[in-house]
Amino acid sequence: MPLYTYHCEACNTRFERLCPKSREQVRCPQCGRAAKRVFRPCGFILKGRGYHVTDYGHFGSRKG
Repeated sequence: MPLYTYHCEACNTRFERLCPKSREQVRCPQCGRAAKRVFRPCGFILKGRGYHVTDYGHFGSRKG
């Protein structure tokens, strides 16, 4: 199950909830009103041949 972050605009509370379905309406634990899901980008790095992290920055440091 994915972990989602929610924000209640009524009482300005931010909380996380494990939800089996992303379409369910989630209630705020503080005031009980409907809360909106907050977009949280996940961090990841693409490694391997052909990606910026591994292919660039090494050309100037070659000796020989």
